[in-house]
Formats: sequence, C-alpha cells, structure tokens
Amino acid sequence: MIDFLIVGGGFSGINMAAQLQQHQKTFHLIDSCDFNSATAVSAGLINPVTGRKFATQWNMDELIPLAVKTYTHFEQQLGIKCLYESAVFKIHKSESALEEWLRVKDAGVISTYIDATKNNSHYAKYLDFRFGGITIHPAFHVDSPTLLHAFYKSIKEHLIQSIFNYNDLSIEQGIFIYNNTKYNHIIFCEGVHAMQNPYFDFIAFKPAKGECLIVEIPNFNTTQIIMKGIMLVPMHNNIYWVGATNTWNDLTTATTVSGKSELEEGLNALLKVPYRVLAHKAAIRPTIRDRAPAVGRHPNIKNMFVLNGMGTKGTAHAPYYAQQLVAHILNNTPINKEANVNRF
Repeated sequence: MIDFLIVGGGFSGINMAAQLQQHQKTFHLIDSCDFNSATAVSAGLINPVTGRKFATQWNMDELIPLAVKTYTHFEQQLGIKCLYESAVFKIHKSESALEEWLRVKDAGVISTYIDATKNNSHYAKYLDFRFGGITIHPAFHVDSPTLLHAFYKSIKEHLIQSIFNYNDLSIEQGIFIYNNTKYNHIIFCEGVHAMQNPYFDFIAFKPAKGECLIVEIPNFNTTQIIMKGIMLVPMHNNIYWVGATNTWNDLTTATTVSGKSELEEGLNALLKVPYRVLAHKAAIRPTIRDRAPAVGRHPNIKNMFVLNGMGTKGTAHAPYYAQQLVAHILNNTPINKEANVNRF
C-alpha cells in the first residue's frame, strides 16, 4: 500500500511530493513529463509588487522566505542551480503611467519592496525608458525546466511517466486503486487538465493561454528582470525569456502569429538594440475565476484532495499551499478560507 498518489508534476505536484518526502510518506507521482505544461513554459517569477497601485502582493513577507527556503532545499537535494535572486526594473510605459505612479507615491502608500531612487542610467544604450521607472527588490525567478528534469530524475522509482486516465481509477472501501496499485490518498495537482476531472468538475476554472519567446540580445548582460508591458527575464549567456500574452478564446498549446506579434511589438517598444528569436512557446495556465487557488478535501470522498489553480503566482504559492495541505491532511489544520475548495 502506497500512502499517496499525486496526479500532476508541475510546481504544485513537485512541492507536494517534497512535503511528503519530508514527512517520510510514500508516494507515486504521475505526469506525462512532456515539458509543455504551464510550469515548464513559465518564467518561474516571484515578484512581490504588481498592479497599477504598486501594492505588495498578498502575504509576500511570508511567501518569499518560504519559497527561498523551499527552492534552496531543492538545489541542495538535487545538486542543481535553479533559484536566482534579482530585482525588477519596472519601466513606466507612458506619461500617464508615470503620473499614476506619482499619485501613488504622493499618497504615501509605497510598498517596502520598491526603490524609486535607484539609478538605472546604465540601461540608456539598451532600453527605452524615457518616462523613468522604479526598482522592485528582492524578486526571484526559478529555472523550472532544470528543476523539473532534476526532480523527476531523483524520484524515478516513484515516477509514473504517463497521462492519467480517470476511467482507470477505482475506489474500493476507501482505498484508491490505479494500475493495480493501492493508495490511501490521492491529490490532484494536474493543472489545466483538472477541467476534465470528474471529481472536481465544480471548480470554476477560467484557464488562460500564455505565449512566450526565448530571445538572444547580444552584449546586454543584465541579471535584472525588465518589465515594460512585457517581461524580460534573464536565463543565461544573453538569452532571455519574454512574456507573456494572456488570452481566453484559444485554449490550445499551439503558438500563434498574433501572440508572437504582440510580444515582438513589446520588445520593439522596449529595446534599442537588435534581438533574435530562438523559440516560441505556449501553455495554458490553470487560473480560477476568483483568482484564488483551489486547495483542500473533496466534499464527499474521504482522502481525495486537490492542489491547483495557482495561476501566474504558482512559483510562490505552490510551496505555501502544499505545506498547508499536508498539514491539513496529517493534522487537520485549516485551509485558508480564500483558497479552500469548499467555497465552490
């Protein structure tokens, strides 16, 4: 008998597996491992300040230390480098955007993560920031493909590389049976595939397609994340992740001409120097209508759980809610009201 079956191996799934390892629980993780998931395609960004009000995102003073601890532990456990501390140079796109920032600044409600005095003049040769900008620090990004590859390799004896088939799951006297193996618990972390999940079909998903580019910008050599409508996230050797679009009317993982055009328009408005497109990718984010995750126990089936809907903040939210869900399962501690799946 295995303690847990985890369905899905994105940020939610691997954080769940890591939590179970720490509690010395046995598990299998099932995932297709095809690296076209929202996690694999994302920039893995942790940005404490977003939005037009320049406000600190919810609970960042707790989320950031936990995320740093979690991904540093992954690095040590797996012998890799995947977590990068950085800063965001957020550029005002227009005069009206600058005026909006000045109104927030004059109101005296500036996030403690914002530095409006940092001199970014060294970017003048490379970037158009005629209306100025602010610096947000600290920010982080996780090299998700490197993390996923290494984690899957480390749990190869516990990894089922396959697409999960709901029809092959049976429940007998409270025990889950899949591929002739018995499990005490099952946790669905399958991202956008949850929309086909018959057990959690009541969750109000509103998935969004995001497209990104991988580009080379010769001699740019920055470790900062640049934001001006689009985001420019450094990877290595003058290679950058550029993204991301946000659409709801096309939920395929096929890249589009319009998506590429939108990203290139953003790059052309940002950069004063040439760039070269190396790759174009797309994935579907498992966002939920009220923009909060779905975490907790199935209303009727004992020992069936969900950890999903992390959306654009999955890098920071997954360690937090995985920890919370494990505590809920093992010790019956409560799930945060705004994220509890029982709200649906």
